[in-house]
Amino acid sequence: MNLVLAPEPAPWLSHLESLLTHEAEVLAPWARPRLPGWAPLPSRLHRAWTRRTLRVPDGYRVWGLPGWGAMEVGLRVVARSTAATFQARFSLRRRWAQSAAALLPVSVETVLAPTLGAREVFAAARRRGARCVLVEDLPSLRALHEDLDAAAVKHPEEAFLRNHRASAEDVARQEVERVLADEIWVRSELAFERLKWAGHAPEKLRRLHFPPDRESTQVAQLRRHPGPHVALLAGPALARCGVREALAVLDARPQWTLWLRPAEGTDPLHLNHPRVRTVTAEVQRTLQRVDVVLAPAWCESHVSELAHAHSRGIPVIATDRAAGFEPCRTIPRGDVPALIAELDALTER
Repeated sequence: MNLVLAPEPAPWLSHLESLLTHEAEVLAPWARPRLPGWAPLPSRLHRAWTRRTLRVPDGYRVWGLPGWGAMEVGLRVVARSTAATFQARFSLRRRWAQSAAALLPVSVETVLAPTLGAREVFAAARRRGARCVLVEDLPSLRALHEDLDAAAVKHPEEAFLRNHRASAEDVARQEVERVLADEIWVRSELAFERLKWAGHAPEKLRRLHFPPDRESTQVAQLRRHPGPHVALLAGPALARCGVREALAVLDARPQWTLWLRPAEGTDPLHLNHPRVRTVTAEVQRTLQRVDVVLAPAWCESHVSELAHAHSRGIPVIATDRAAGFEPCRTIPRGDVPALIAELDALTER
């Protein structure tokens, strides 16, 4: 049998057929059964329930855990900050891996698990001769710390850059999981190259592409319309995502307007610029009226706006930390002149 550990909802779960060649048992404690068509639920509750309904290919079976939702609610109440939320998520992953290892059947052939949710179950699986497949759905924690430190040196006034670091135990855990894995799926060219540089055999590395939300793609070009051009910052309006570099463009190029999505840690002063507009996650998904997507991130990040932009023919300017596998105009981190030059090149076309 094949086993998939899914300690929390994640985009990679919709690509199981790419990750595994045979059907599997999916251990997703948060998953709820599909609602019958006649279920008379309010629309908001229906949407929330549907988000927790895991759709899998034929031959796969999903196993939820009654009471898990109550535990998640309790953790959200206790975790009153982004840092505390990450700690709670990482703890859930560790505990689910430990539980799965204790119950791992002798007949297991393949185990697939995400970062920080694999170490114990991989160790048990290898003793049974099973294949271990790791999905790196989190950034490289050691490299993330280095990038956050570099950003903090560049922007010492941004205290949120020093707000959270993963524990040394989790950093080591991630690296042990890579060693135990027979196959590692990564979400960016940067991660792929970093693992090769760290000594992992290229033949065990795989690229995990998330296809855009439309089948056909267009050639990326700046849309022509009257009025200011609109640049959207990918991800939340945080220094780690390059908000300061994006704001610097406004001072140099008055024909541009910047759209941002505030989050915990966003400096309110960033929102006071006369050509800054705050938007919702829905706008970041639809990209309506957006001319270019900016992703000048300092740290490895997986922002969905890049795939959405590519599918709609909207240009993207990004650092290698945010580019993923999407085609885009790449700039060095913290290089505002390079960012401005790329925007000028787009307006001159």
